[in-house]
Amino acid sequence: MRGRGKDCRPSFAAERLRQKIVRELQRWPQAVLLYSGGLDSALLLALGREALGEGLMALTLIGPHAAPGEAAAAWRLARRFKVKHLVGGLDPFLLADFRENTPQRCYVCKQAILAQARQAAAARGIEAIWDGTNVDDLQEDRPGLKALKEAGAVSPWLGLGLGKKEIRLLSRELGLPADKPPQSCLATRFPYNTPLSLEALARVGRAEAWLKGRDFAHVRLRVVREAAHLELRPEDWPRFFALGLRRPFLGFLNSLGFRGLELKVPGS
Repeated sequence: MRGRGKDCRPSFAAERLRQKIVRELQRWPQAVLLYSGGLDSALLLALGREALGEGLMALTLIGPHAAPGEAAAAWRLARRFKVKHLVGGLDPFLLADFRENTPQRCYVCKQAILAQARQAAAARGIEAIWDGTNVDDLQEDRPGLKALKEAGAVSPWLGLGLGKKEIRLLSRELGLPADKPPQSCLATRFPYNTPLSLEALARVGRAEAWLKGRDFAHVRLRVVREAAHLELRPEDWPRFFALGLRRPFLGFLNSLGFRGLELKVPGS
């Protein structure tokens, strides 16, 4: 485990927590991990590999709803930890609730993901399906949690009572990207009951990628009718304005078909 300080030893608290997690994960001889490559599932990948060895398999499903670059990042991390990694496809547009962007969108999408996970697990004689839900997620409205519960999926972070603070601490100790922002489904950029299209998701993904390519990691581009509403972290706005990005970004948005840009600057 990568530690802190000049002697590179892990902190005592972090090491005790790591050992506790590994012991908990060893309750299962094998598991299929729903693996997006995000902060929560990445730590579960690393410690799951330590706990189960080759008994862990990661499953990543790629579709037009995912932010650009996430699948590649997930693949690189799985390769680093030498975890068996199954990459499949998911077309959420086959789901009516997704196409119409109803409040049940996340629920039916998670059901589709779990159906593929069950198939992959059954084909390999694996009973447990893991996901990276943590206790902080319970503070938000997440319809997908209902689908996980119905499917009997296991959320080790919930069982251990761990939230983002502990997950970031351990991720930092392991040399994982501890400050990586959440990468939610691109459909979340649109108000409920706004019909979605492949083109609409792609436009949002390309617009956010434009800013990420300029080292803005925490980016959300909300779509209201034909206009784009940009959200950045409060500390990122000064650099956005100092670099003079408003005009070129607006020009890029116009080329994608957006009409107007609103900046969600705190205090404005």
